[in-house]
Amino acid sequence: MSKLEDNLLHIHSPCGFWGDQMLFLFSAYYHMESQKKDGVIIHTGKDLWNTHAGIYSPAQKNIFHFWSCFDFVKGIIFDMNQRGLNQDAEKSLYNVFSLLNHYYEDDEYKLDISKKINFNLFPSRFENTYTKKIAVFQPVSLANKPEQFKQDFICKLSETIKTVAEKGYTIIAIGSASDREYYEALYCDAPYRHKIVELFDSINMFQAIDLVMNHAELVVSCCSWSGWYGIASRTKTVMTLGPLMEKGKPDEKYVNLMKNKDIFFMDYSSKKEQTDLSISNWIANNV
Repeated sequence: MSKLEDNLLHIHSPCGFWGDQMLFLFSAYYHMESQKKDGVIIHTGKDLWNTHAGIYSPAQKNIFHFWSCFDFVKGIIFDMNQRGLNQDAEKSLYNVFSLLNHYYEDDEYKLDISKKINFNLFPSRFENTYTKKIAVFQPVSLANKPEQFKQDFICKLSETIKTVAEKGYTIIAIGSASDREYYEALYCDAPYRHKIVELFDSINMFQAIDLVMNHAELVVSCCSWSGWYGIASRTKTVMTLGPLMEKGKPDEKYVNLMKNKDIFFMDYSSKKEQTDLSISNWIANNV
């Protein structure tokens, strides 16, 4: 079928998964610029497919609100529901550009995407009452992770947090209530724990994004959204990638969606203590 033509980049993004949103929007902005388009249209569905759990769930409505805060996002079309992406793309009235199939090899590309977001449209903002430089710490996030790999997603960063504390950062730990349980088990005997401000389940997603993108000077992240948002806002970031993003694994392709390679360091959570030491050394020498 013939497609409607406009000067906008049409992409697909799921109606959930906060980390995926920043990966797709960062990549979309690059391709929008390189193709000299005037903006981005997001094609999505009204329910969300969880690949690892094998179930559908209702769309996360806050994702729609989040998309509306980007100045280059010009609209949303509900015509790709993840039950058959290729078939839906063929049936769409527009040519949908597949971000994952179009790598961009410009490793020098730099973008502070926070400059493209109107944070005044957020329903709430982070109230910063801390005077010291802030390091955001997301220690663990096992939501939506496949059960058989969960232990390989957990990486205790003892030396890393010690190095961050010694550099004089105010460390703010974030995550859900269930994340707190894993955090307390991992860091119950950490000598520096009294220096960590624990905001688990105390701020909402928009406040957490605002904290990471506008207030943090360093982000220490597990394989989760805060790492991608830190990198996208050109905040120095260290990140433990999970087993599915290791070289040659199914989700490795997602890593290539993010650039700003001069300000971040990654290693694999499955390497445990070795990764803790490599990340700690990077912070000691680069932050």
